[in-house]
Amino acid sequence: MGRKIYVVLNGKAGKAGRFGLDNAQKTIQDAFHKTDPDVDVEFGITQAPFHAPELARKAAETGQYYAVCAAGGDGTVNEVTNGMVHTGVAMGVLPWGSGNVFAQEMAISNNVEEAAALVLNGQIRDVDTGQVGDRYYLWMLGIGVEAKIAYYVNPTIKKYLGVLSYVVAAARQIFDPGYSLMRITLDDQEMTFTTFNTIVGNATSFDGFLGIKSSYSIKDGFLDVCILQKKSVGGILKLLIEFIKGRKDYYRFIDKFSAAHCRVKSLRIDTVPNAYYHVDGEVMGMTPVDIRVHAGSLKLIFPG
Repeated sequence: MGRKIYVVLNGKAGKAGRFGLDNAQKTIQDAFHKTDPDVDVEFGITQAPFHAPELARKAAETGQYYAVCAAGGDGTVNEVTNGMVHTGVAMGVLPWGSGNVFAQEMAISNNVEEAAALVLNGQIRDVDTGQVGDRYYLWMLGIGVEAKIAYYVNPTIKKYLGVLSYVVAAARQIFDPGYSLMRITLDDQEMTFTTFNTIVGNATSFDGFLGIKSSYSIKDGFLDVCILQKKSVGGILKLLIEFIKGRKDYYRFIDKFSAAHCRVKSLRIDTVPNAYYHVDGEVMGMTPVDIRVHAGSLKLIFPG
């Protein structure tokens, strides 16, 4: 008998929403069988927001599965992460949503057959997760303009345009003067910045003077805090152009935004005025926030 794979499928995400659940399940199952005809694939279909963590954790706790996979977009990956953290069972990612930014960061193919083959043949590594309140995250937490963009994305537009819906929302923010005064508390030390956007990344890449790559930052035991202090119309337009071209890691161009950076294991962020924050693309609320890293808390399947 072959290995068993459990797939948490967001029935409303991307391809599943457009083509139907039956077709989605058959496509995923066929993709796994192309690599291993003996693999046994089972599905859990989400029925409501934050149902995925429950499905994932219950599957992991049975001890029956080689891997538990998130089949959806970044929101589904986040929810499955919340179910898989600290379980010791491997997690795979099948990009199946309208936005698959984390998968792109990890060089996981959008081709379902290639993604399924990776689940079966990839390397299992211990990676870090971030935590804000009772919510874990795998990719990043953002405070300020990008959370505001996510907040204003029209769900109907997102369903049909995918990541381009964020371009529409982002274009509205080019001339928004929204800056916040931010206080960051590390242990007993306080730092104050003026910022329009701040990233607390767990698996993030930053070009320019930092040269941080997500494949390394996800397992270094730290969170990378990048404070963008100055807006640049040219920089934002460049981000939009890269976004349209398919480069979704839009926060990379930090040299254009007078960025400051620190590496932390835990921190508290207060802002005046209060600012929206998102976790892996989902708006969760407003500051203040307490954030910490959980080093090596998740087993994730990577490309070799």
